[in-house]
Amino acid sequence: MIHTILLFLGIFIMCSIFTFIAITFRTSRLPRKQQEMARLQRILGTPKETTDGLSQLDHILQEEYKGTDYILPVFFVTLFCALGLYILFSGEDPLILTGVFTQQSGELELAQLKYKKMSLVSIGMAILGSYIWSIQYIVKRAMNLDLVPGAYYTIGTRIILATFVSVILHHYIQSLDATTRKELLDVLPVLAFLVGFFPQRVLQYLQEKVFFFARNDKLAHKMPLEMIEGINLFSRVRLAEVGIDNAQNLAEANIKELILKTPFNPLLLLDWIAQAKLYVVTKNNIENLRKASIRTIFDLIATAESEKLTNLAELTRIEEKHLTAICEIVQKDPSYAMLHDIRQKLASF
Repeated sequence: MIHTILLFLGIFIMCSIFTFIAITFRTSRLPRKQQEMARLQRILGTPKETTDGLSQLDHILQEEYKGTDYILPVFFVTLFCALGLYILFSGEDPLILTGVFTQQSGELELAQLKYKKMSLVSIGMAILGSYIWSIQYIVKRAMNLDLVPGAYYTIGTRIILATFVSVILHHYIQSLDATTRKELLDVLPVLAFLVGFFPQRVLQYLQEKVFFFARNDKLAHKMPLEMIEGINLFSRVRLAEVGIDNAQNLAEANIKELILKTPFNPLLLLDWIAQAKLYVVTKNNIENLRKASIRTIFDLIATAESEKLTNLAELTRIEEKHLTAICEIVQKDPSYAMLHDIRQKLASF
């Protein structure tokens, strides 16, 4: 009886942190968010008032941080994490401690029991990994004044994805040869825990192992966000929430909207977008340009304006005609003009 009470008390404490952080953010951090957004709006221009007398900033805050919008996602994440932690810690022999060790019984019965128990271990450890990642994620979001209700939806979908990917990984391991299977099954709890942190990477690995998902070299360049310097896992997840999942999306993004809707420093966003624009127009040549200290589209245009494209072409082994054509295209792009204007405003401020 005492064991059961302590079990549920421990799970309640571990899962209540999601609600606690949401409440803390709305009561103590959100007012500071309002001040930060007002300051950014002054940089970008005077906020416009609507018919009800409220500024556009006020409407953004009301829509993005509505209190009732937190209830469902927080409840869902708490419930799912509680279920996973219960699977791991419940019973006389918690799965987190015993793994797949079982008492000897019939040979077939033992094999079936071991397989089922290993699947439960995979699910539990994946949820545990997702839980730890989620705590780090929402704490960072709260500290960055960016804990919108959508952050909990991100966590919830990640937990679901990690749960099923861990089970599929277990099934995949069972299809391997005996030696490899035994080695991987011995560390499956560790692998499942890592799935909770990197479900997309494991899913991509499994896709590459299936022949009909083989990579086609004739497809368009994927332009991953990993190619943008300074973007890490947290940044990619946050940008994905506003519909940016590759460098092409980032290059064409509205920087004013990103400044208002994401927690990143405006100068940092400007640098990322300028890098993405260079990456989009140069693709595989981006590494050679970076070696020549050309990181952003601003650097390339500055080089062209200083009439040093010839030297750059020799240094990077890119045809000068190609570099000139790129510069002409970029300079005629309205989005580049807007980006350049915002760069000057931020620099003057």
